[in-house]
Amino acid sequence: MLKAVFSTLFGVFLISGLGAYFSHKKIINKQLTSQLSCLSENLFIPALIFTNFQKTLTLETIHLYIPCIVITLLCLFLGYLAGVLSNKYWIKEKALNSVIILACANPHTTNLQLQLCQGLSHWFGLMTGQPEKQIETRLITTVIIQTVVVTSIRWTIGRSILEEHENSQSDLEMTNLSVPQQCQLAMPLSRQQQAKTENYSQKKSFWNPPLCATLVSIAFICIPTLQTNLLQNQVIYNSIFVPLQTISRATSPIILLILGSSLYQIYFENQERVEKYATILCIVFNRLILMPIIGLFIAMFVHSQNIVNDQCQLFMLFLTFCTPSSINILMLAKQYLQSAEEIMTVILLTSYLLSLITLPLWMMTYLMIFFM
Repeated sequence: MLKAVFSTLFGVFLISGLGAYFSHKKIINKQLTSQLSCLSENLFIPALIFTNFQKTLTLETIHLYIPCIVITLLCLFLGYLAGVLSNKYWIKEKALNSVIILACANPHTTNLQLQLCQGLSHWFGLMTGQPEKQIETRLITTVIIQTVVVTSIRWTIGRSILEEHENSQSDLEMTNLSVPQQCQLAMPLSRQQQAKTENYSQKKSFWNPPLCATLVSIAFICIPTLQTNLLQNQVIYNSIFVPLQTISRATSPIILLILGSSLYQIYFENQERVEKYATILCIVFNRLILMPIIGLFIAMFVHSQNIVNDQCQLFMLFLTFCTPSSINILMLAKQYLQSAEEIMTVILLTSYLLSLITLPLWMMTYLMIFFM
């Protein structure tokens, strides 16, 4: 078990480290990282979603993943709640309220968990006696469903939190000005705000390629003839499904390379860093310690009530509470609250480094409780 956990995590951080190394050597630059990120969002992840949905879900089995959706939503809700309460009662950094909430509430889905699915499926197969490929496919589908849920609501809720923070900051700045200054700046600021709002709505909306891929996948599942023809008609299968499946296999390594490259570019190449280590450690504590404790109690309750009978799937759901913050919160800050970009960077770097310790410990804790 120890070998499976640490070898899997080593592979995750090795690929991320290669991304950072390639950035250091200028093999990967910001432009290439941006292009790969765009390609992942528009091609790799949608292909992964579509192929895994078709391989694992049918109209008769889709209801089995309803608990997965509910627990993922619960993870997000409790994350937002924990962020709000922790900043109100013990972190007490009003200026960082949106940062604290987003860092606590947005788990890192897809990249780490997909790698863990592939690395631990053999061990789970030995422990449960189930076929390894069957376990791997089911775990991957669970992660994909979680990714869709998180991606679908991240931009809407995260954007509203950051925009509200930015608007409150603008209002505070206006109240500190004299009356003539307010009159002089009122019209330009309103025009800037209008321009920002129009620009934001063009850049991001509720609709995104992963969500669209999910809707197409559900349409195929709900019309059995489409799914049957796709998977059983040899011509259609070889010409459409196999190429998409080949593309989907590149998702995890590509995104991990992007992760390592992005962290290097936004942190080590930034010479003007403003670091508040005490506050940052408190924020990281929320994501890596507080949320896993909450997740462990939820997993124990779900298991005791037989809501999720598959312990392997429950393990993957539990890991959603244990992963570090999603790197997408940095992209949100870049677009909607640039003043938070630097501290978001430090939070992400600290989270991923400390998760080398916390993630194996929480994984071991779960496995000892449910498998020993």
